[in-house]
Amino acid sequence: MPSALRVLHCIYDDPGNPWVGGGGAERVRALYGRLGGAVDVLVLTGNYPGAADGVTDGVRYERLGAPWPYAWSRATFGAAATRRLRRARYDAAVVELSAYTPVMLPPGRPVAVAAQMLIGPHAARRWGAAGGRAVAWGERRWLRGARHACAASRRLAADLAPLVHPDARVAVVGNGVAPEFFDPPPAAPAPDAAELLCYGRFDVHQKGLDVLLAAMAEVRRRRPGTRLRIAGRGRDADRVRRLVAAHGLSDGVAVEEGPTRARALALFAAARVLVAPSRFEGVPLTLMEAMAAGLPAVAADVGAVAELCDGDAGPVLVPPEDPAALAASVVSLLDDPARRRRLADAGREAARAWAWDALAERHLAFLHDVAGAPRP
Repeated sequence: MPSALRVLHCIYDDPGNPWVGGGGAERVRALYGRLGGAVDVLVLTGNYPGAADGVTDGVRYERLGAPWPYAWSRATFGAAATRRLRRARYDAAVVELSAYTPVMLPPGRPVAVAAQMLIGPHAARRWGAAGGRAVAWGERRWLRGARHACAASRRLAADLAPLVHPDARVAVVGNGVAPEFFDPPPAAPAPDAAELLCYGRFDVHQKGLDVLLAAMAEVRRRRPGTRLRIAGRGRDADRVRRLVAAHGLSDGVAVEEGPTRARALALFAAARVLVAPSRFEGVPLTLMEAMAAGLPAVAADVGAVAELCDGDAGPVLVPPEDPAALAASVVSLLDDPARRRRLADAGREAARAWAWDALAERHLAFLHDVAGAPRP
């Protein structure tokens, strides 16, 4: 019987990280948790208050760097992970693309890049012209050394191809949906139930939460009783609350930090429409989970979001950073129960193809390619 492939996976984020806690971290845990004895994996993540080394859902984690503050946590993780990649013994290593936490790729070793999205093309809008150019330049320079790459969508694979080493092959291993989202608990009447749900990381700029609240002011003008719940975790939680108050929406918008998985499922079941107004994305797990749960969505047409759309399946797409268009689509969908049912049924059916077990097998094949080992 062949021995397990020794794998080192470097990603700053993990599902418990209070500053980030994004879909990429969920993806890593879901993939390796299903590969069992096929790989002997160690996931290196950033440190944060309360973090500890150990095994979670069958995946072994080690924290690197300082636990506080956030910027220093990222910087020290990058330096420590770079050292480990140079010195550690492994058959294959994977580094998650992050322009904000660069982990240097050691030459001559079996190391691959995994990407959910490119940051460079959007960096100037967050950091200004000079900062944006620096981030974009750094990302492009870093990618040039990648001889193996894996993208979460077809569009991203096409964008990566001219940026990585000329001899590199870019594989596509998409995202999946946890089984529990296909069978969420029945919605129970609750005094805090909201018709609209925004679920994910509290990152005002990337996730477009300022756009969402501007749109919500218009939704409330047209449908005064409509309620929105913004749930997730991240370092912008207080800023989100300030924006809610600034828009005069405190009586119609609730902000909920750190929902458990069970609570998230209940929120999906209780809502009528999920709203995802991001400025940039890869393929958001939240939208895929909403489709699996039969929750119609309105989303900004960014990144590879359109790859989720096929007929009635997928979110209703609106232009990014357009609060009026977002509000109009949300109101239209709330007022059309028959359309919501069609979207729910089509979304559930399409989501059946996103099984983590099959995606884990694709990821294993990619790891064997990186290692130069024969596939099992």
